[in-house]
Order: sequence, then structure tokens, then C-alpha cells
Amino acid sequence: MICLCYCIRHHPGPELTKNLVGVGGRPVYQVAHRRLRAAISQVTPADLTTELPRIRAYERVVLSCHRQGAIIPMRYGCVLPRESEVIQLLDEHSCQYEALLQELEGCVEMGLRVLVASGPWAAAAPESTREVAGPPPAEAAPQRPGLAYLLARKAHYAHEDRWTRDYRQAAERCLAQFSGLFVKAKTEGPSPRLPLLSLYFLVPRRTVAAFRQAFRGLAATESARLLLSGPWPPYNFATSGPGLNLSPASP
Repeated sequence: MICLCYCIRHHPGPELTKNLVGVGGRPVYQVAHRRLRAAISQVTPADLTTELPRIRAYERVVLSCHRQGAIIPMRYGCVLPRESEVIQLLDEHSCQYEALLQELEGCVEMGLRVLVASGPWAAAAPESTREVAGPPPAEAAPQRPGLAYLLARKAHYAHEDRWTRDYRQAAERCLAQFSGLFVKAKTEGPSPRLPLLSLYFLVPRRTVAAFRQAFRGLAATESARLLLSGPWPPYNFATSGPGLNLSPASP
């Protein structure tokens, strides 16, 4: 058996929800050291598949803890071999974890996805690469293959630059709309595989209603397509600390 880590919390603090179970139906309990504690369960590597019911069981534990107060959520599949190593983790990084918990106190994460209408996936091919029916005009000179290639690449990069600019401007508008309603924000730019701009906001619980109202105002005026989600545990604001990216176990 190995220790699956769900989150790190203040100690002392609220007890876990009674009879809380995690991945594989295994009971969740806490290991405490000084002013910190970790919510864990004993699992086998075979328990840590990526089946949806297991991931949801993991999320239920994290959400249950987060409803009680500040947590540092771990990613699904973060394990340590023994309880003693969980305690060692809390001991070695106690100062960093306590500072991060203080930063996350009273906050939730809100997520925003943005899809602009001018992405390269929706655009017609540049003029230099478009096929045109019929013969060229008699006076037109044949175009050299090398020149045609360079013109095509120039048009491609010009369009890509416009795409990047449009997303950057959309991000700036979103950040301005929510000004004063969040503590921190992170932005993930689009990629050819996922042509969406993702913004994550660390939002005080008391301003969630105002944040949603600001989103409704933004959606009413923004030409881009928007999707708001949350509140969630602050995963995207707790992934860069020491010891938070433990290696997932292999089933």
C-alpha cells in the first residue's frame, strides 16, 4: 500500500467529514505535523487508474476539505510510499506551505475560457495559397516555386500574429473587467491543438457573486465566446510550490 495525497491543510483545524472515502472506496484520514496536516488514503497502484469514477472520488475529497477552509490541493495520482515520508514532506517544506495556505485563505478559483472568432482554424487560406479556377490572364508571368512558398509563409505568419494579437487583447479586456475582484490571475495561451485562451483567477469567496455579475456584463459586450466555471479549489495557484508535483504512481 502507498499513500495517496489529496491536500495539505492547517493544523489544528476542522476534522474531516465523517466516513469520508476516497479513491477505490478507501477511507481518508489525516497525518499531522506541527502546524500542517495532509489528507491521505492508503491505496494500491492498481487503484490509481484514470477512470472517471476514481477521479471524481478524488475530487469529492478535495472539495469536502476545501469547503472547510484553505487547502493546498494536490494533483490526482500524487503518492508517497509511507506515512513517514508524508510527515517528512510537511517538515521539509513547512514554511513554504504555511505561506501558501495564508495566501489561499478565504479564496476559490474561477476559470474562464475564451474563443475568438478570428483563429486560424476558422480562416480561409491566404490568397497566395488559394486555388483559383480557370487559366491565369495571358499577361501574367509564371510564379517561381520558391517565391510562391515564401509568400505563403509570409501570409501564414501574418495571420498567426493577428490571431495572437486578438487573444492578447481579449485577455486584457477580461482582466480589466474583473479588476478589483481577484487576488491573482494566470493566463494560458491557445495552441494549435487547443485554440482556447484560458484564464484562472484566485477570487475571495466574498466577491464570487460580484465576479459572476462582472462576467455577465462582459459576455453581453464581448464578441469572443466565453465560458465561466467555478468556484473550484485553487489548483492553478498551488502547483508551483516545493513538493507539490509528486510523481504519480504507475498502476
